[in-house]
Amino acid sequence: MPVNPFRVEARRRAGRILRSATATRWLVQAVFNRSDQFKARLGETFSDLILLASLLRDWVTGRYRTVPWGTLLTITGALVYFLMPLDAIPDPIVALGLIDDVAVISRTLKLTRTDLERYQQWRNEQGDAGGENNE
Repeated sequence: MPVNPFRVEARRRAGRILRSATATRWLVQAVFNRSDQFKARLGETFSDLILLASLLRDWVTGRYRTVPWGTLLTITGALVYFLMPLDAIPDPIVALGLIDDVAVISRTLKLTRTDLERYQQWRNEQGDAGGENNE
């Protein structure tokens, strides 16, 4: 399978973003905003994006810190990819533009399933199962 240069770039950016609380907060808010904008086109992936962004928000604010670095990198890379308007299939292409984004999010969910299940359990214990889209 050929290497997707957009995924490589997203992962590179993810490492830089995670080293800055301000950049991480900006990324989370941008994902919340963009996912709201594309909610109808995203279908079930909308709630997956909200879960991923919520985990990252709770990590950067210090509410939930038990996340391995590799999981943070994978999630952040996927969220960066989601925000990139020009990727493997450019987002402005109405019928197809989000297909690659959905595939990246789906793969991320599979790779981070155990950590996401732990996070979801923690949220349920906190009474925060619905989550908020804003800090």
